[in-house]
Amino acid sequence: MYFLLALVIAGYLVYNSKSRYKFELFFISFYLLTGNINMLLTIKIPGFSLFEIQPLRFIFLMLCFLIVRKIMFSKERLNLTFDKKVPWFLVALISYIALIIISVLFHSSEMKIGDVLITIYDALVFLVLIIGLSLMRDKPSYDIIGKSVILGAVASAIVSLLQLFIDPYFLRIGDDRLAFGEFLRSNGIFKSEYYHSYFLIIAIAWVLIKFKNSWLKFFLLSLFILGILSTFHRMSWVILGMTLLIHFVFIKKVAFDKLIASALVCVTIALSFYIIYFDDFKNSALVKERLSNTIEGRKGYYAMVLENIDQEPLFGFGDYNNDVYYRTMLQITHDRDRATALTGGIHNGYLAAMFLYGIPAFVCFVLFVLQSVFYYARSFKDNLFFVIPFFLSIIYLMGNLTNSFLFLTYLSVLFAIHIGIGMGIKKIKEDLVP
Repeated sequence: MYFLLALVIAGYLVYNSKSRYKFELFFISFYLLTGNINMLLTIKIPGFSLFEIQPLRFIFLMLCFLIVRKIMFSKERLNLTFDKKVPWFLVALISYIALIIISVLFHSSEMKIGDVLITIYDALVFLVLIIGLSLMRDKPSYDIIGKSVILGAVASAIVSLLQLFIDPYFLRIGDDRLAFGEFLRSNGIFKSEYYHSYFLIIAIAWVLIKFKNSWLKFFLLSLFILGILSTFHRMSWVILGMTLLIHFVFIKKVAFDKLIASALVCVTIALSFYIIYFDDFKNSALVKERLSNTIEGRKGYYAMVLENIDQEPLFGFGDYNNDVYYRTMLQITHDRDRATALTGGIHNGYLAAMFLYGIPAFVCFVLFVLQSVFYYARSFKDNLFFVIPFFLSIIYLMGNLTNSFLFLTYLSVLFAIHIGIGMGIKKIKEDLVP
């Protein structure tokens, strides 16, 4: 039923738009409206795991055709000169992808051929998403993506509140991690609570920039904030606070006394909630997880990378299936599934890039993320639309401090889409200048 509703909404958005890319946008809209639930649409061909028919792979093929069409048959030419028209973060990204390909090919004799191909494929999909969306250069198409994000966020926020207060397993397709007492962390229509909360923060960025109706804006912001709070994910709360602070202080320049009053109201509500459920919070999985974050936890993972990277400084270890990772992670976690990379990971995207692909790749990855932040921080002074990819860059920068979002994780896909939109809007603006 949810898929049918998403199909109808995507069709309505595309049909009533002036987009020049209705076919491509229909599937991108459907992908955004269905979150991680669209994983259920994956069709597996027995014996050919690399040829699964997945929604994202279909979008990848469509954008590949779009890029070829634009380059070969369009009057528009792709500018490949490294001047101000080509962002330096794109140069860093291409360098990073090149180093990844070199790394996995260097370790190909030790890795499964399927893992080598999937790693290269994931990196190329990320790049194709950016280039494909940027070459559209069509504001009505970008508006469809924004509307799809907001409507998808509305659905996910409502589902998350239903999961928190009525049925914890309502439309739950992924993790079932405890928050406190008998309450589970809400995932919405996503497989993990952080994908859900990051998606809602992205929707908040769209609402803040695009909506003029104050009452509708207030309703959507309240709904999305409640949806984020229902995840009980610390980093999401931090990023939410940073996003709102940046918007109201540096963009809207709201008066200081109003900010203080709003902050006091929020703190009062939070303290009241904490006092009511004090005992449940004290003995909650949330607190226990925080207290266990010692050398035996994530700090141990980080130390593992820094202490062993000197063995493979140039090209890293290629993947997690090696003796160094197995032995060290088994010693830290005492969990064979973690040691064999069936579950978990390093929980830091930057250190994961270093361990897997080497120090040069790590440097390029860091440069790519930082340069995207600075690029859009400078751009939104000229056009408020660039606040949206700027917030995406902040989310990606911060999110990779505690989790690994390398390429085709859901947050990475959203990041690539919005970077591509930002580049497309930039090109539209440049074309308007005589």
